[in-house]
Amino acid sequence: MKTKISVYALLFFTLALPTSATASGHTGYVECAWWQTICETYNRYNTKYPIVLVHGVSGFDSLLGLVDYFHNIPENLEGNLITGGRAKVYVPNITAWDDAYVRGEQLLEYIETHVLPDSGASKVNLIGHSLGGPTIRYVASVSPELVASVTTVNAVNFGSGFADWGLDNFPEGSTGNDIIADLLDALGNITDALAGNPGYEQDALSAALFLTTDGANTFNSIHSAGMPDSYCGEGPAVVDDVRYFSWGGTGTWTNLLDVSDVFLSLTGSLGYFNGEANDGLVSRCSMHWGDVLRDDYNTNHLDATNLLFGLTGWHDPVDIYENHAARLRDMGL
Repeated sequence: MKTKISVYALLFFTLALPTSATASGHTGYVECAWWQTICETYNRYNTKYPIVLVHGVSGFDSLLGLVDYFHNIPENLEGNLITGGRAKVYVPNITAWDDAYVRGEQLLEYIETHVLPDSGASKVNLIGHSLGGPTIRYVASVSPELVASVTTVNAVNFGSGFADWGLDNFPEGSTGNDIIADLLDALGNITDALAGNPGYEQDALSAALFLTTDGANTFNSIHSAGMPDSYCGEGPAVVDDVRYFSWGGTGTWTNLLDVSDVFLSLTGSLGYFNGEANDGLVSRCSMHWGDVLRDDYNTNHLDATNLLFGLTGWHDPVDIYENHAARLRDMGL
């Protein structure tokens, strides 16, 4: 009887325990042999390089610990001792209102001074929502050696029709533009203060100009890695040893209980999208970059990060992030 128990115990640990760890990955990363099913299931989101989730314009990591920008996403990727998952996830808090150049430099500093020393990894997997998309692309462009993958989510890769509408109706230098910019700067200061990050300066006008089609095109002419060769097409999947992905959604009103859907339904109906499907703020084709995984999820712009409080449509954003983490792990990233 003792012999049988010993054999079963040996079999369990053989199937469950990792075979090795890799120095360039984060300190909690493990590799499992193909036959170690328990080990692989337990580490299903444990990517070799840590995942960094980057918020968009007017964003934050967490407001007073009550409202999370990426609602329930880091927790589900990290899992616990029982459920497994074991991703290493970071959610930086960069300035709420500024362009991708400034935000990109802030993110790069955060990666170099916090993520890499803390995790022991040599690279990161970047996932950016909205303006977070161009922000992470900036980092990959200037420091590709620090980036394993770039994934843009409902991102303004080719600008936003809503931003075009705003600048056309409230042009730079007008009284209306100045008032709106001042209000958004103040909102950004409040947001960053509530997120425990009051030191960043706000520049809503720079953010707004960047979000226009012209602003995005100027940025893309400089930081073009992964750019589709045609509008609504796909771009190269690998540039400078960095993997490029994107996904997006075209829902607007996806949940009757979510008050933000009213606003996104109105903005999504503006003529500036030229009839193109959109998420309320960004058109479907503008979300394309690199390997386009999907562009028609039933998610609006806020649903893409599981806001507000998980009130979304039938596509669960958490599942989408989990599937992508598993994809990155399978690819050795």
